[in-house]
Amino acid sequence: MRVALGRDAWRAGAVLHRDVTRVCARVAGALRVFCAAVGSRRRFSRRTQWELTPNALTRALADRRAAGGDVVDLTITNPTAVGLRYPSSFYASLFEGPRAAAIAAYEPEPFGLEAAREAVASYYRARACACDAADVWLTASTSEAFAQLFALLCDPGDAVLVPQPGYPLLEYLAGLADVRLVRYPLGYDGAWFVDLDALRAALRAEPRARAIACTAPGNPTGAYLGEGELASLESLCAERGLALLVDEVFAEFPLRETPGRTRCALGPRACLGFVLSGLSKLAALPQLKLAWGVMCGPARLRTEARGRLAIIADTSLSVGTPVQLALPAILREAGPMRERIRARTAANLVALRTALAAGPASVLDVEAGWAAIVRLPRIAGLDDEAWALALLERAGTLVHPGSFYDLPGCHGVVSLLVPGEDFTRAVGALAYEIASRADVA
Repeated sequence: MRVALGRDAWRAGAVLHRDVTRVCARVAGALRVFCAAVGSRRRFSRRTQWELTPNALTRALADRRAAGGDVVDLTITNPTAVGLRYPSSFYASLFEGPRAAAIAAYEPEPFGLEAAREAVASYYRARACACDAADVWLTASTSEAFAQLFALLCDPGDAVLVPQPGYPLLEYLAGLADVRLVRYPLGYDGAWFVDLDALRAALRAEPRARAIACTAPGNPTGAYLGEGELASLESLCAERGLALLVDEVFAEFPLRETPGRTRCALGPRACLGFVLSGLSKLAALPQLKLAWGVMCGPARLRTEARGRLAIIADTSLSVGTPVQLALPAILREAGPMRERIRARTAANLVALRTALAAGPASVLDVEAGWAAIVRLPRIAGLDDEAWALALLERAGTLVHPGSFYDLPGCHGVVSLLVPGEDFTRAVGALAYEIASRADVA
């Protein structure tokens, strides 16, 4: 009897197991169908879920141009679009003689051709910055260099600390790499400075920080790093095992002499460092698509970074052979173009300050670069986007709202690259409109 009961129990258990297995299989099958159906509706990655609807300023600009209205664009930073072009003979000379013959061969190098990397190293040595060509790698842009550095330094979910205000492109690059950006503030007390206390607090609150990024001079602040600030950033990175990323694309465009400024972040750093620049700004040649990064810091860290970066760079080999071959000549001959830009930006900065001198708006301190920040008066109903819309509608002048750069308060950002006559006329209209609005308020 006990044996029979045991067998019955076993049979009942077997039947129950079979039924449960069938139910689980059916549920699993239904879930697979459901997930496949849901997945098929999401064709694109979550990291590309950007807001693609044109904002109010973009729509207003399109409407004005469609109606035939004049616009002076004070947001433009493309030198080739504002008359800052080399003669055709310059381009012809870059790709003639031995260089023309060399273009026929393809010799891929992950970090770029040796002669091109040596040209970059020579450029830095001429600025009294020690540089070895072995520490140089070439990219198509500084944006690509940042993307490669995010891949080198960060796992998904890691963080990079970046300045606020700052250029918004890093947000997109970080998103594509699944890297989080944590902002540290730049203070202003008549001059811009790195708020080191706030930076330290941000680091204490962020256990997954992998690097500190900075722009020297800043964009849009135009502030160089002070020697003490660079030393503090280096110390923070060394203490915490972080890398220091320094974008120096505007370093060769001072608007005045600044005692104590850091001319270049290269040097025998205690932390692993990367300094970025390129032809887009340095030579006003954005169409040639060549930039670079230079490693510095402890030899052991540079060696390991070099090996890993070589594989990252080898996956794209993005820099064309012709521009690499032409790089030594470009760097030799770009000086006069930089002088033209410096003369224009300095004259436009004077015109801007003169136009706004007697009104309620003011120009914040700027040491270098191609932009200036205008502090706008606070009037009820006018934040910086509303100001930009009003200036476009009433003065035919397009400026960037400060919020485009994550700049707190009420500001507009203007490019100093615009040709002098257009710039002077535009800032005159801008000053008149600001004063009129302030008087009515």
